[in-house]
Amino acid sequence: MYRQTVVDLDATEEQAEEWGGRGWRWLLDEGFIRAEPWRGDVVHLGGPNWREAVDLAAWDWRARAEGFDPEPCGAVELITGRTVFLAGPYDPPSAICPHCGNATADWPMAAVDAWHSTGAAAFSCRTCAREVPLPDWTWTDDYFAFAHVGFQFEDWPRLSPAFTTAFAEALGHRVRFLHGTW
Repeated sequence: MYRQTVVDLDATEEQAEEWGGRGWRWLLDEGFIRAEPWRGDVVHLGGPNWREAVDLAAWDWRARAEGFDPEPCGAVELITGRTVFLAGPYDPPSAICPHCGNATADWPMAAVDAWHSTGAAAFSCRTCAREVPLPDWTWTDDYFAFAHVGFQFEDWPRLSPAFTTAFAEALGHRVRFLHGTW
């Protein structure tokens, strides 16, 4: 299964429902997802404008065929609450300090557990010695995002950079785009 997640990096735990709703309404209003839920009230299938959100050039030939209207196989789900978003079940990534750009593969996994349990964790960069909150670090291959709002696209063609940029603008927040095979 191919999973892509657009993660809102700025919404706080208290704002998760509000900002998740804002993003969800934008997806609905723009026609990227259908108005009627597929499963529960947070899982929807692709809407009439789903093609405008993806890079069709790299996808199945049928999506490019004139008059043939396949849809993505999967759904879109809104995830709110303290979440450790992952790109996939791969080897642990390197953490990249937002201050000095140093990448280190030797970072404390306990910080991930602490953030998931409490919503707060930090660790110090070995190069610049600054203590940095876990959500502020970046990760090789955009592997992790520590946040309270995410929009997960299951088995969709690759989301286009124009779409993720427009989505970030609609949210008014920084986003991180994670993608990988599960």
